[in-house]
Amino acid sequence: MNSYKELETGESLIAVLDEIVELVETAKAMPLSASVLVNRGELLELLATAREIVPTQIVEADSVLRDIERVNDDAQEQAERIISLAEADAQQIIAQAKAEAQRLVSQDSVTVLAKSNATRIVDEAKSKADRITGGANDYSDSTLEELAGQLIAVQEYLDQIQLQIEAGRTVLAERRELAAEITYDTPEDNADYLG
Repeated sequence: MNSYKELETGESLIAVLDEIVELVETAKAMPLSASVLVNRGELLELLATAREIVPTQIVEADSVLRDIERVNDDAQEQAERIISLAEADAQQIIAQAKAEAQRLVSQDSVTVLAKSNATRIVDEAKSKADRITGGANDYSDSTLEELAGQLIAVQEYLDQIQLQIEAGRTVLAERRELAAEITYDTPEDNADYLG
């Protein structure tokens, strides 16, 4: 039997299931029957190994999901910090522009020029604030889009694990049905089959 601890868990589960299939396919056939003789101990050991591997894969998938949630939370916090800083900078620029505008307006000789300059400064400040906020929003959107892609990959990985589990359970159910259909003439025949 192979050492499944050396393989990655996904590969080892497939390897265990492949070995179970091989065990059944190469087993000695019963005369005039679709039944075969298999070594009970070997089959039970393979099934126990498969049972141990599946929870490991689920724990690993949960760990990946927790990592994605942590990265998502970090990205959200970083995006909020950037937006907050951009808004604070915009408010400061607008306040400076208003202060400058008021200073210019207070001078009688240049009132018209001051109003024009004040409007220009305020417009530039608003434009700069809009660019900063837009950049922060674009960064947040791209980070969240990347996280969504990672989440899709994790979901596909979990779907693969689910398919492996369902395939294993189907094989086991078929074996149970096959075992239920087998009849024996004597208790000795039953003991020989069970190994």
